[in-house]
Amino acid sequence: MHIAQADELTPDMKIQRGLAAKLFPFLRWWPLVNRRSLRDDLVAGITGALIVLPQGVAFATIAGLPPQYGLYAAMMPAVVGALWGSSWHLVSGPTTAISIAVFAALSHLAEPGSAQYINLVLTLTFLVGVFQLALGLARMGALVNFISHSVVIGFTAGAAVLIAASQVRNFFGIDIARGTPFYEIAHQLFVQFANINPYVLGVSLATLGAGILTRRYLRKLPYMIVAMIVGGAAAAALNAVFGSDVGIKTVGALPATLPPLSLPDFSLATLRQTLAPALVITMLALTEAVSIARAIAVRSEQRIDGNQEFIGQGLSNIAGAFFSGYASSGSFNRSGVNYEAGAKTPLASIIASAALVLVLLLVAPLAAYLPTAAMAGILFLVAWGLIDFHHIHAIWHASKAESAILAATLIGTLFNLEAGIFIGVLLSLLMFLYRTSRPEVIPVVPAPEEGAYHFVRAQGRPECPQLRIVRVNGALYFGAASYVQQVLQQIDEDNPLQKSVLIAAGGLTYLDVAGAEVLAQEARRRRRLGGGLYFYRLDPKLHKFLKQGHYVPDIGEGAFFPVMTNVTGALYWTLDPDVCRRCKSRIFKECHGKLLPDGFRRQRLLLATDGSEFARAPTAIAVALAQSFGVTLDVMTAVDSGTAREEAQARLAPAVRAALVAGVASEEILRQGKQPLHEVAAAARAADTNILIIGRRPPTDLKDRLLGDHATQLIAAAPCHVLVAGAQAQMWQRRILVAGDGTDGGDAAAELAAQIARATRTPVTVLAVVAHDKDRAAAEEDARHQAGLMQLDGVAADFRVVRGAAGAAVLEAAAELGADLVVLCGERGQTLNRLVAGSVVDQVVGGLACAVLVVKSGAARDTAATG
Repeated sequence: MHIAQADELTPDMKIQRGLAAKLFPFLRWWPLVNRRSLRDDLVAGITGALIVLPQGVAFATIAGLPPQYGLYAAMMPAVVGALWGSSWHLVSGPTTAISIAVFAALSHLAEPGSAQYINLVLTLTFLVGVFQLALGLARMGALVNFISHSVVIGFTAGAAVLIAASQVRNFFGIDIARGTPFYEIAHQLFVQFANINPYVLGVSLATLGAGILTRRYLRKLPYMIVAMIVGGAAAAALNAVFGSDVGIKTVGALPATLPPLSLPDFSLATLRQTLAPALVITMLALTEAVSIARAIAVRSEQRIDGNQEFIGQGLSNIAGAFFSGYASSGSFNRSGVNYEAGAKTPLASIIASAALVLVLLLVAPLAAYLPTAAMAGILFLVAWGLIDFHHIHAIWHASKAESAILAATLIGTLFNLEAGIFIGVLLSLLMFLYRTSRPEVIPVVPAPEEGAYHFVRAQGRPECPQLRIVRVNGALYFGAASYVQQVLQQIDEDNPLQKSVLIAAGGLTYLDVAGAEVLAQEARRRRRLGGGLYFYRLDPKLHKFLKQGHYVPDIGEGAFFPVMTNVTGALYWTLDPDVCRRCKSRIFKECHGKLLPDGFRRQRLLLATDGSEFARAPTAIAVALAQSFGVTLDVMTAVDSGTAREEAQARLAPAVRAALVAGVASEEILRQGKQPLHEVAAAARAADTNILIIGRRPPTDLKDRLLGDHATQLIAAAPCHVLVAGAQAQMWQRRILVAGDGTDGGDAAAELAAQIARATRTPVTVLAVVAHDKDRAAAEEDARHQAGLMQLDGVAADFRVVRGAAGAAVLEAAAELGADLVVLCGERGQTLNRLVAGSVVDQVVGGLACAVLVVKSGAARDTAATG
């Protein structure tokens, strides 16, 4: 017969198969049953049936019920739980915790063991099953995910200690009341040490030793059955040799009957009495069952479906209510034995129930000869196997917080089984809430790789002094909103210049209303500071949430940058150019470009020095100007041969030393050639210099006056602006005078003067010179416009218009205003004939003692590349 493969199934067939798997989950594991697994399950089932004999009787007694009810609770509920649960090793049945809870809830309502009491128990069991089934159908199985791994390990270890403690009286043959706390059991063992029954202890040790040796050397044999046989044989031998009065107790005779059908009492009074206890026991039973299932799943590496486990437990208790069972849950003893015995599928639980029926019907009289000491030895082995020393060791070394949760759960379980679980779950939730309330906010910087769009941890790398980039990992919800807001506000409190923040939001997993409000408030606050809040790689779902909540207008439409966009390139133009001008971090690609955020060119200064006395003033001005701009100062000199290197170093040394004292980085440039002026111009061109700073020797003869001195020649030859500083020039502090002429060159001079004024915080006067009164109105309008632009840039500026010759007017105004820097326009590419004595540039440079900056309009077009 052909069986359809998965890829051959039609959509309807897949739906039908999925529905069948949900209604009948045992269809998932039933095809895995084979001869080998059946053998393992048979061994595990028989072992489990023998284990439950003394336990069932004891648990029923604790619950205030006749002994056989403990066995009935281990039959039908175990079968139904195995068929409809998700764990392959969890065995449902009576447990110590539920038995105690049942007795505590109902013993004051009716006489334990009476017919009325049994009716209350059956109704309670039915309601517990209904509540569990409802939670499973409502998909509330996710609740078990809040039981952390550390809680499971601690709970398992604590329960293992309780199992061993409960068997101390049977193992040593001493008289300890049932239900005695573990610490009192330890005390009683010490007090009654002299009363230890050596015959009982001998049977226990024989069972324990046989189990250990079989498990270690005869792994193919079921060590628990071997241990039981050895223990039973040892007890029989001791009874035969020393007589039957040596104190070796047995499980005792059991009633050989099937579980009778029963009917819960559905009267209103009974339902009212059992409703509240049923809710409490529902949560206790589910917590215990799922904790046990997960504890075993850690070792078996099986995935537990919490919803299906809820359904399985609910159906098992509903069935138990009609088959004389009482509230059941996952049994630690039976589940541990089931896994240790090698069970492969839930069929082992079904076999155990069937074997238990057979024991009751056929072997009940023989079970009376099974020594309780042998059962105690087996349970000691089971308890030891439940303690996961490997994971305890790993958790201890991995996390002290998780170790504390494990220890608290273990200790709590020793005193109260349910309390131990709830303590562990509560601590885990508190730890989870604490961690999620403080999402990771990591400073990052752009990745150094060429073409990269991601960010890496700062970790000591330089950061932008104006734009803080942080990566947020976690959820920004109401519990974390205050912490994130505090972290963002702390950024500009620590560094007031960092008015803008970019959040690398790829790790931001969730956002609620409180988190959105914090982001909107922070965005508004940063805009008031003059910055902004920006996002890179924000999840589209979170962006949609912000749009639907109308938070985007507060944050800014342009504040969101999708993946693979040059977000730092876009935000570079929002930064303060004055800070960028002095910045030495330069972590963005754009920081190494020619333009500042305001569109002006980043200044590159070159000081040409010959080491003479006339180089002192330009050196001082160059160092001060480089310090104001926050840029590296290039220092160059020219020699005519390689043998003059020592002389060149001597020329450069004073300027390099002055820069070092002022904290200005410098680079030395040495050029060789027979024409020093040509080498200076070539060095400026090679270094992409923006402003060339030179000294000026006074003209000495008629030739210098007719053809121009060296400074005048360099002004003509240089490819950049030239700042000429005579021997008496000083760094300007009082006023900058800008001589405009209404042309593009005049505008360029005004723009460069504005940059220098902003960097050095010096006021500016714009001077317009007209030859005729008819030109005054236009010149005044142009000067007013230029002064207004400077004022918008934060520069204190005014203007004046004078009539007369240009050179004489500039000299007169400079003297009247006390200007210590004059900026005027000189055309790049001027011929030498245009710079002879009598030209405006020559008149101003030669007639003033202060520094003069000659702006080349062609170079200015490169400098002032405004949008």
